[in-house]
Amino acid sequence: MTQALIGITTNPRFPKGDLSYDRLAHTYVESVLAAGGVPVLLPNKLQEAELPALRERLDGILLSGGGDIEPGRFKGTPSPTIGDISEERDELEFGLVRMSVATDWPLLGICRGMQVIDVALGGTLYTDLPTQYDSTIEHNTPDEKGRDYCSHEVTIKPGTVLAEILKSTRLAVNSFHHQGIKQVPPGLRVNATAGDGLVEGVEMVGKRFFIGVQWHPECLPQQAEAKALFTAFIRAAQSH
Repeated sequence: MTQALIGITTNPRFPKGDLSYDRLAHTYVESVLAAGGVPVLLPNKLQEAELPALRERLDGILLSGGGDIEPGRFKGTPSPTIGDISEERDELEFGLVRMSVATDWPLLGICRGMQVIDVALGGTLYTDLPTQYDSTIEHNTPDEKGRDYCSHEVTIKPGTVLAEILKSTRLAVNSFHHQGIKQVPPGLRVNATAGDGLVEGVEMVGKRFFIGVQWHPECLPQQAEAKALFTAFIRAAQSH
């Protein structure tokens, strides 16, 4: 079977001198390669006119983690903690989500990527969980604990696509986010929640693969469930 080409969105970094950058953690690339896919990094300068060419050539899309979505896109509550906004990235990723829905293009959203899925389809976010959501769970783990530190568990809802992939109803996850889904739009269903009720996963039924998770499975390469998620994504993309 031909290896699937997977477009991965990147993080913009603001100019140093006269240069600006699009960057991506190696863990995303390594996870796609380990599952049998071929990663293709997508620059944020891509315009809507280029999306049909991506759809023709790429077998799937991975929306990576990163900075916050511009809160005006979902009438979000202002907060001084909002940062690393990129209008270009928002525009590109929203277009990718809409094209995925319209054309059954396999898509996996991770952390910010799950939030992009939600907002692109009409949902809303808490713009700062510590001040807007009552919880004792550590959702934004300090860097010194490491990217593979699992700070809490999530409950996987039985009967969902995610449950079928992971073969599990409870899962220890890592967590690095200060925002979260507030309202889920029509067409999406919740497939995982934290112990405090916060949405940790969403999916769209009837698609070959359309899943978002709030945690970072790419940083848990030894976890069987993380491997299963990437494997299922790449297999769906190969069927494109």
